[in-house]
Amino acid sequence: MTARLLLIRHGQTASNAEGRAQGRRDVPLNAHGEAEAEALASRVGELLAAVVSSPASRAIATASPLAARHALTVRVDPRLVELDFGDLDGLIPQEFAQRAPEFLARWRVEDPEELRMPGGETMGEARARMVAAACALAAEFDGATVAVVSHQLALKALLSHALGAPLAAFRGLQIDPASTSTVDVRLDAPWTVLRLNERCAVARDRS
Repeated sequence: MTARLLLIRHGQTASNAEGRAQGRRDVPLNAHGEAEAEALASRVGELLAAVVSSPASRAIATASPLAARHALTVRVDPRLVELDFGDLDGLIPQEFAQRAPEFLARWRVEDPEELRMPGGETMGEARARMVAAACALAAEFDGATVAVVSHQLALKALLSHALGAPLAAFRGLQIDPASTSTVDVRLDAPWTVLRLNERCAVARDRS
């Protein structure tokens, strides 16, 4: 069984613009992010069988214009949420360094498989739930294309698996707001990554 997944990171939020971690906080799209969602909807030309989103409002707001264009209803899957940053949620990097300097030093270089965010989740746990969600979609939508709207680190964890790479490879991936990465997910064979971090015209404006 094979499904083509369009892995979409939600559009920009105020926290994105500030470089602030937003993990499980429900931060809405800003005006630029709303424009990105509309541009994304017009750019995706594939016939979609479903549009599936993280429960975060920023993800649903990104998914909604795309679903409407394809006469679909957004489905929500809680497995698609962002990595749980725990005690560090809502902080900018400078605050990370002040609050948890030892953890930050380890986060930059160590294998992230079992490295737990203080009070939060490991990248290994995030990858496991993301892979489970992707495999469930491959089983349900064999031969079809599905749009999946999620978050930066959750998608990086999934893409490291898709690439057959160690989880630490997430550090070398760039996944911009409102970008699309395309993966063929198979239940009985390695996955195929077709495209990474494709961006629409509005998404190129980082302001």
